[in-house]
Amino acid sequence: MKRCFFLIGLLFVIGVSSTASRAYATGFCCQLSSGAQESLLGTQAPGGGRVSLQLSYSYTLMDKFKEGEASRSLAGIESQGKYTIIPTRMGMTRYTLTAGYGVTPRLKLFVSIPYVRNTMDMQMFMDMGMGPQWMEHHMDPLDGLGDITVLALYRVYQDSDIRPTGILAAGAGLKTTTGEYRQRGSNGRFIHAHMQPGTGSWDPILALSYTKLSRKFLLQGDASYEIATRNSEGYAFGSSITADLTGKYSAGELLNLVGGVVFLHQSRSSDSKGRYTNPASLIDDPANTGGDSLWLSPGLEILPLKNTVLGAKVQVPVWERVNGVQLVASYRLLFSATYGF
Repeated sequence: MKRCFFLIGLLFVIGVSSTASRAYATGFCCQLSSGAQESLLGTQAPGGGRVSLQLSYSYTLMDKFKEGEASRSLAGIESQGKYTIIPTRMGMTRYTLTAGYGVTPRLKLFVSIPYVRNTMDMQMFMDMGMGPQWMEHHMDPLDGLGDITVLALYRVYQDSDIRPTGILAAGAGLKTTTGEYRQRGSNGRFIHAHMQPGTGSWDPILALSYTKLSRKFLLQGDASYEIATRNSEGYAFGSSITADLTGKYSAGELLNLVGGVVFLHQSRSSDSKGRYTNPASLIDDPANTGGDSLWLSPGLEILPLKNTVLGAKVQVPVWERVNGVQLVASYRLLFSATYGF
């Protein structure tokens, strides 16, 4: 039974540091850069006076196009003639260290520190002396410290003081501005807002989590709302809502099977000063940001040592509806190691 209570606090990333994390295809690049899919609810909630540490890795591949709910081809977008710069492949890697501390048995504090590395390939319509033609271009990787997030989670209800099987927790937090958001290209203009390691905005976060536990099963529902604010350069990434339902089954002393479904909504971004906007670039047009998506998330957890959990899962989009035309994700991979002491 003690092992079951240790598992109550082990949720997968929603959304980095699952505000996954903040991990998803409504213009998935928008959600990753804003942190909408990384939730600190995805970390072990330590007991009073105890500490938990989680190191996680996530990789997201974006290599297909959507317009609304319909798939689009690169050739079709090129033939429209609206954009002369079109991203064709984006890879977003995030390493996150999250620490949790149990101030009391009911109050938990978390801090999440991400390191981000983003890559992008694109097609550019250029004239190199042989007439205008589409040419492939590889952008130098952008990496650095991301936006640090802090969260307080309070247990507002439990169905029993001893060995509770139903727990309701509410939380509030803040995504800070530690990540660089003003990196410039060789032309002196800001690099794509959604490729920058940080957002430059202070974004409040509200969260709610309910856990139901039995001897073999754990069912957890989470919801979070991130209120996006505008950074000093006039860019706002769009507020986001994440809802996650995760089930876990204890298949043995050392193994848990995990399955979940995640819904994500992100509002359209806006650029009031136009410093990140380029009407000729698909990824730099704020009209091509935001939307809704639904993801399936199977995975497993291994418990090799006391108070230690190794996790792995894949997230795959099963439905998407985006604003404008967007490069969206094919999948997201997540691995984590958690230790409590």
